[in-house]
Amino acid sequence: MKRHHIVCVDDETIVIQSLKRELAQDPLISTLSVDIADSGPRALSLVEDILSDGDEVPLILSDQRMPVMNGDEFLIRARALSPATLCVLLTGFADLNAVVNLVNRNALYRYLSKPWDRSDLIMTVKEAYRAWKRERVIEEQNRKIEHLTMAMVTALESTNFYFDEETGNHIKRISLLSEYIARGAGFDDNFVKLVKMYSPLHDIGKVGVGKELLLKPGKLTPDEFEHIKDHVRIGYRILDNSAIDPMAKNIVLYHHEKWGGGGYVEGLSGEDIPIEARIVSIADVYDALVSERVYKPAFSVSDSLDIIRKERGVSFDPNLTDIFLAGMEAGGREGKYPFPMGDS
Repeated sequence: MKRHHIVCVDDETIVIQSLKRELAQDPLISTLSVDIADSGPRALSLVEDILSDGDEVPLILSDQRMPVMNGDEFLIRARALSPATLCVLLTGFADLNAVVNLVNRNALYRYLSKPWDRSDLIMTVKEAYRAWKRERVIEEQNRKIEHLTMAMVTALESTNFYFDEETGNHIKRISLLSEYIARGAGFDDNFVKLVKMYSPLHDIGKVGVGKELLLKPGKLTPDEFEHIKDHVRIGYRILDNSAIDPMAKNIVLYHHEKWGGGGYVEGLSGEDIPIEARIVSIADVYDALVSERVYKPAFSVSDSLDIIRKERGVSFDPNLTDIFLAGMEAGGREGKYPFPMGDS
């Protein structure tokens, strides 16, 4: 079982021993390992040793004014070793520059003035530890959701979703195209990761559509098309579980909505359509255009981009369309995709 360590750093022996003694008197904190070091470099080695043993460092308390390495420099380097660790700076000086530096680097939970108030110290350490534990629970829940989603994606890739080999390739390309558009639009890394992960689920509801419709070479009748359209509701029902990220559900339910209205199945328009669905919509249509299907030949890249351009503000979000087209044109690629693909 992993042990949880609080690392305390101060170059004054009396101070560091007093700090350890006061922390050990609290019932909750006494269940943790309280480790001490008299300098930043020694503390970094201590953190490395703890992590190499498979243990974790929920919290570091560090003095600011120390020889060799100041507290703010040490805490920034310690967070690089253990990004989840929360940091408390102890200082007897009004060193606002150090505090600002740590805040700007997202490396400070709180700072305490020396000499510290014992009750304030104990409360800060306990709150920090509980905050760290809550974050770990959230991370574990997110990991479970990610594993569940990837299992669904893998199942989708392996069940002959369209009853042909092209299915697996299509959803992989949708994932990469959606990632490409989201990154180009400037979304943060977490959003980009989630769009990439969830976009392959966009047509999961087609498992409830008959094979004869999915592979029909001719034009669909109005009734057949209505049946095809129902795949978004079927997909939503498949994902209708509180453990599934709403982003995944939004992609499945809304990726056939149109910016100017007239899409299906809710008839949403503009920014009422979730942004993740607007991203996947462009990726899905572009890949369908440049790919050969049983009911149509593949369009050229040039013709496909012209179609996307003409649908700017009609079917597709104008801003996302501009980002996608600019990226494709700036790449100057002769292939179909702005990333390496075997068939591009």
